[in-house]
Amino acid sequence: MLLTVDVGNTTIGLAIFDGDRIVFKNKLTTPDEVTEKFIHSIMKRNVIEQIDHVIVSSVVPLVDSSLAASMTAIFGKPPLFIDYRTHTGMKIKTDQPEELGADLIAGAVGALHFFSPPAIVLDSGTAITFAVVDRDSQYLGGAILPGVEISIKSLATNAAKLNRINFSVPVSIVGRNTEDCIRAGLYYNYLGGLNFMIKEYKALLGEETRVIVTGGLIKHFKDRIDHIDLYEPDLIYYGLKRIFDLQ
Repeated sequence: MLLTVDVGNTTIGLAIFDGDRIVFKNKLTTPDEVTEKFIHSIMKRNVIEQIDHVIVSSVVPLVDSSLAASMTAIFGKPPLFIDYRTHTGMKIKTDQPEELGADLIAGAVGALHFFSPPAIVLDSGTAITFAVVDRDSQYLGGAILPGVEISIKSLATNAAKLNRINFSVPVSIVGRNTEDCIRAGLYYNYLGGLNFMIKEYKALLGEETRVIVTGGLIKHFKDRIDHIDLYEPDLIYYGLKRIFDLQ
């Protein structure tokens, strides 16, 4: 079985593949150090014993060494960490490929698991990211903007009279109190911006471009974003599986 691991700033998620099928998933808050105890807590013992290989997408360098050491101790071989040098079947055409996050690479490759290019991948997590892949499977670049929670925190930190709130979809675009005004401002600002960016990317790549969305917070927006072809919460895992199969 193949263990795919997605290390993010907020959470560590994993999925186990038996062939092409996900048979186990779990997610926990990203710790300062990934110990063997942590790995045992996120996985079942009987599942651990069946793992043959491990592949990792990480955007948190501070935990990489402890994760690698713990995984090696448990599974008897080091995990494969992907980066811009990994063979993915996708050419990276950005100005500085070494800066490209492993999660963006895995997400873009995951999109190519489901559709032929061109493709636009929208991922909503700690940050909201776009990944743009042209018809020749070339990763052109994309965009990064603050996630919803970061925006809420920034407002609370920098505006003395604005408290931090829990985000939810507003009842109306017209807020009737401070909290609802914040929700309306954030929600409709993001909604308009996401729709605009997809429109612009499709104009660049062609109207046949597929739009794939993923990430926990996208659930608040996906029903009002135009031209979505697929909502796939496990996109990064499928990308990691595809990358592993190419090695």
